Amino acid sequence: MGILGHFKGVRVRKGVAHFPHTGAEIPLNKTFFKGAIPVVRLNSYLLLKKYARKLTGQPNIATLAFHPQPSGPWYNAWLAARMAGIDIIKDPHSADIVFVFDDKTKSKMSEILDSSLKAKAINLRIEDISKTHVARTFTQVFGYDIEIDPLTYKGKAVQKSDINGTHDGIIVDCPLSPDEMSPDCVYQKLIDSTFDGRRSEDLRMAYVSGEIPVVFRKFKLPEKRFGTDYDHVDVWDADEAFSAEEQALLIKFCDAMGLDFGAVDVMRDKHDGRIYVVDVNKTCMPVLCLSQKSQRAAMRKIAAALLRLVERVKA
Repeated sequence: MGILGHFKGVRVRKGVAHFPHTGAEIPLNKTFFKGAIPVVRLNSYLLLKKYARKLTGQPNIATLAFHPQPSGPWYNAWLAARMAGIDIIKDPHSADIVFVFDDKTKSKMSEILDSSLKAKAINLRIEDISKTHVARTFTQVFGYDIEIDPLTYKGKAVQKSDINGTHDGIIVDCPLSPDEMSPDCVYQKLIDSTFDGRRSEDLRMAYVSGEIPVVFRKFKLPEKRFGTDYDHVDVWDADEAFSAEEQALLIKFCDAMGLDFGAVDVMRDKHDGRIYVVDVNKTCMPVLCLSQKSQRAAMRKIAAALLRLVERVKA
């Protein structure tokens, strides 16, 4: 339901798919097709589960519509809804729940959404996931900074686009001169998470309305630390990744951002022991390098949390 709408207007030029409604550009290369295989396998599994529920006469738990954009079947929200037994339909006014799916860095859906839909909307309040806004909200909640002033900071820092999903980070030596700064980039502390002395360690936590159902512990080689290629991924519970105090702060941070469902990228610095939020994603995709068994187990936890959220919104 709504899948074809996600491809409306998509153009392929020189091996790159251009999505006009989000501005995303996806190279149709070996990496793309390698990542597509586990998504197809997971969707096939979920389709079989859907047919099994129909054959056994199980009632629909709820209906959900994505708005204003349709979600592709490669996003966590779509997969979690299917895993939870929630029907995905096209019409937001007929749906029990509306998932505000706006795959842009900044959104004004809370201002323009039909008032009849607001009461049953998920992710209505999250309007800005730029690196600048994430860093400022992080400082407000945690009380210490990740953002630095590249003109005065001394040492290595990370320069990356303020726009979401670009994966274009580079390491720079500060201080920089005004001429060396890029007006479209942000500058942040370089987090050293090489606990094994060889690979950087990222913690991607799934978040669903006050819950951290699962954390993906991702290991990256130094030359790939800003990309999406992982050397290895472990699946952790929240208690394995964060202390109780850190979990409370992360939940407070997500609430301050207005996030109901999504993913938050966190890094722990091995020198000061603190955690730092480096990214927030409201339209996240699964970690594709996991085995199907691990992928399904993780998605079940996310789906269970989504179902609890849906039940609260419906009540």
